[in-house]
Amino acid sequence: MDEAVLDTACTLLETSSLSVTALSVWGNPLESDAVRSGWSTLIASAHRFGSPFVTGFAGRLAGASVEASLECWQDLFLHLLDEAHRAGVKGILMENCRMGDLWKRGAWNIAINDAAWGLLFERIGDERLGLEWEPCHQVEAFVDPIAQLGRWKERIHHIHGKDARWDQGQLAQVGLYSPKKAITATLPGAGDTDWQELLRLLVASGWTGSIDLEVPKGPFSASLPAASVALEHLKECRNTAHRK
Repeated sequence: MDEAVLDTACTLLETSSLSVTALSVWGNPLESDAVRSGWSTLIASAHRFGSPFVTGFAGRLAGASVEASLECWQDLFLHLLDEAHRAGVKGILMENCRMGDLWKRGAWNIAINDAAWGLLFERIGDERLGLEWEPCHQVEAFVDPIAQLGRWKERIHHIHGKDARWDQGQLAQVGLYSPKKAITATLPGAGDTDWQELLRLLVASGWTGSIDLEVPKGPFSASLPAASVALEHLKECRNTAHRK
């Protein structure tokens, strides 16, 4: 993790009204010393950004199953949580994008679904360990995101504003394993998730976290119109949830 980048980010924030809700490092911390070090650097630097959550993939032993990676994951995350406690970091969150990983094998992340989360939180019950979650990954897996949010809302502390949309006609034609996909990643309001119900559930549970838009890849300026529409959709859903 480049300290110069962190210094630049801090300088930019000092002249803006923006707040930071999460600092994230992407990669496999069980296989990469650089990623593992990145977690520690962000934890140590979090106070400069208001001590937000530090997030990333849980990691995975290359080619191994979820179960086979648990002991190595536990050793690392107990260490990271100890660092987080000493640094006053709000929490350590695992992002649930599976990056193509399956239960029996993969190269990135074991925090991929309900069953895996159950094993992880059984191993480490620390309240500062949680999930960074987004409906997109649930829609991709044919999991009802609203029902899953209801099951795990006590552990979900940061949400990516990203959704997905299935083309049912295309799905019936190409199935799940064709190189031609029947699913498209979207922003809130353009996918299959009921964000009004999602916000209603969050408001009713007293949730105080953040939903941060994850804009599509490409030139940021080209994404701004869609992001603005998605932001207004989320605000409307939130306002409706508060009125109920």
